[in-house]
Amino acid sequence: MTVALAAAAALAPRIVAAAPPAVNEGVRIDQLQPASPESAFVRAEGPHVPFAEGVEFAVGATFEYGKGVLREVGVDQAGGKHTVATLVDHALLARIAGSITPVHWLSFDLALPFALLESGDKPRGYVQLAPPAASAPGVGDLRIGVHFRPIDTKTFGLLLGGRFWAPIGSTDAYLSDRRFRAEIDLGVAGEAARALYGCTLSVAPGFFAQRNGDRLAAACALHFAVTPVVSLGVEPSLALVSHTNPDGKAALGVLVEPLGALRLRLGGLRLGFAAGPGFGGGQGNAEVRALVNLAYVGLGRPPKQAPVAPPDRDLDKIPDALDACPDEAGPPSRDPKQNGCAAHDRDGDGIRDDEDFCPDRPGIPYPDPRANGCPDSDNDGLPDPIDQCVNEPGPPPTGCPLFAHLGSGGFKIEPPIDFGAGDKLSTGGRAALEEVAATLRANPKIEQVSVSIGTKGARAPLSDRRAQEILLVLRAANLDSSRYEVVLRDDLRAGLVQVRIVR
Repeated sequence: MTVALAAAAALAPRIVAAAPPAVNEGVRIDQLQPASPESAFVRAEGPHVPFAEGVEFAVGATFEYGKGVLREVGVDQAGGKHTVATLVDHALLARIAGSITPVHWLSFDLALPFALLESGDKPRGYVQLAPPAASAPGVGDLRIGVHFRPIDTKTFGLLLGGRFWAPIGSTDAYLSDRRFRAEIDLGVAGEAARALYGCTLSVAPGFFAQRNGDRLAAACALHFAVTPVVSLGVEPSLALVSHTNPDGKAALGVLVEPLGALRLRLGGLRLGFAAGPGFGGGQGNAEVRALVNLAYVGLGRPPKQAPVAPPDRDLDKIPDALDACPDEAGPPSRDPKQNGCAAHDRDGDGIRDDEDFCPDRPGIPYPDPRANGCPDSDNDGLPDPIDQCVNEPGPPPTGCPLFAHLGSGGFKIEPPIDFGAGDKLSTGGRAALEEVAATLRANPKIEQVSVSIGTKGARAPLSDRRAQEILLVLRAANLDSSRYEVVLRDDLRAGLVQVRIVR
């Protein structure tokens, strides 16, 4: 947040003053931004939790007071330096900033500084490098940044990116020197237990060419979370700023500011306080600096957590909370005292012997204890003990077919299937044939049945259509074609249908 001015003036009468550089070149008092474990107003810095949906954003304002921020220094013939004037003795600065993170690995940010109040002495040296001390409000250069996170976890995140200064600010408040500047950023940050850490290294390429005002800066932070809301820590910063002395030689200014900090996290609201002395004597090193930061962070929705299955220590698919024997695998039981406990199951149908009415024959679960665990020979959903027609599928409660009953040599169908004068089956006739097919599926020992259609006195085309109607019903029942035949009989009344067992 700082840069200092080394405005040099010759104090001895025999000194030859060098040609002064451009007014205010390289002099800005808002350079360093102490790295925070959260840096809510510039979201690209600090620890970060990946999010799956939505957009993350932050807006905030920082207010900063500096004492003895900018001095004019004189150099005598012996090389001694003396403060000639304190150009900015008291400075009250503000910065508004915002950022947006459309995806968790990419962030964009903006920041604009302001000088709310500055006071100080008029310059007194023989060589003037800057305008007189400012007292009116002024605006600084707009900073625009973009940062990437190739590694993004809560415990460790790696930050790569940079910012550039758009030279739109005023020079009389020492917030701009009307030069375009850019810096490359490398940062790390994360959380480990109750410790929050973050470091950012900023490098201006022009620093290595000794360009006035360009810098090499590092800012770190280490905080300890006293509570989920309050954290305390230190935020030291160091910067080397290139400038040119009055004699035309390049020089480096050193800025060191170790700040103590208090940060509060109240939902999306962030509130921070920091203060500390300045060392090094570089351009903009304040004797004392204090900061207040207020910001709001809107977070994206985190990744959805996979549902966690309830504990099941014995892996018997019965949760421990309902398992009477949580360390011993066993089948379910209606008795809560036996649920999940090991028990004999002689027939292996998954039903405990003490609840299985047919413990030696595999069967199906059934609510009625008189039939639970018993076989269902005709596969109609009714176990044999309560099925009145064990080998003929039928609906409850009897389990018997409604139309086609199996006899010794064939099927007795009531009422008989009769086409009448037409070639379409009645609803009852169709249902009777479907019951015949179901009984055949349940009785594989019945190899084949013969379906006879009476043709006595009927025309051949009409009889053929009736035969096709019966074949369609049997085929739709998924019955193997080898298990039935359809024959035409002229000794039966036309349209009458009979079903008998062939073998």
